[in-house]
Amino acid sequence: MTGPAERGFALLIVLWVLVFVAFLMTQIMGSGRTAVNLATNIRAAAIARAADDGAINLAVLHLLSPGTAHWAADGTNRAATIGATAVTLRIDGLTGRVNPNIASAALLAGLLQAVGTAPDAASAIAANIVAWRSAPASASAGAANAAAYRRAGLNYAPPGRPFATTGELTDVLGMTPDLYASLAPHLSLYQPADPDPAAADPYVKKALSLSGAGSSSAAYQGAPVVAITACAGAALCRRALVSLAGLGAPSPFSILALDGAAPGSVQ
Repeated sequence: MTGPAERGFALLIVLWVLVFVAFLMTQIMGSGRTAVNLATNIRAAAIARAADDGAINLAVLHLLSPGTAHWAADGTNRAATIGATAVTLRIDGLTGRVNPNIASAALLAGLLQAVGTAPDAASAIAANIVAWRSAPASASAGAANAAAYRRAGLNYAPPGRPFATTGELTDVLGMTPDLYASLAPHLSLYQPADPDPAAADPYVKKALSLSGAGSSSAAYQGAPVVAITACAGAALCRRALVSLAGLGAPSPFSILALDGAAPGSVQ
């Protein structure tokens, strides 16, 4: 027969076991809630991503459609519903922008002047941009370029290859962050030709005029390039850069790039 001490000790063990089991159940339930929340977030992100992709395809359809179904690449926000998801669409034309990988030194200098750079400085920076993207004409020319960067306190030299991003322009000799910020809205690496004067903004039109290219009456020859940004929610966005050859072409359109994007951003 057990005494009061033994019974009290047994009760204490039972109570500790119950506390441990309750703690363990709390942890299991908390982990379960975390897993459920994580799965819910993953599902919501997947739905938003699919809705953004669907909206991008819808935009391409309307861009290629004639008549009242046609959507212009005018930078206005459009509402669309993909499944049960509301998506905001924006289509920006890029054919009026300057591609720093193919633009002439005169056009680059004209754009630099258009955003407020003095003519002499604009010509020097434009020459540096061309030198950055081009293989040096000779070993001595490459050495001279490298020496100029060293004199400016920079431990690199022009790589002699095209720009991978427009942001790489900030590494060019003479370029400042503020100057690049002024240039960036008028640039695109996905513009396949010189800017279309009809689609150019006032800065690019001034650059074309200063460079002498704006007086050309030749029709724009490149396939139109547009940036389509689709946002399902405040931050769940996708951006596509699309070349539009038109319905009569073997491939009416092609996706040049597709990635995540901050709302309202355009390459």
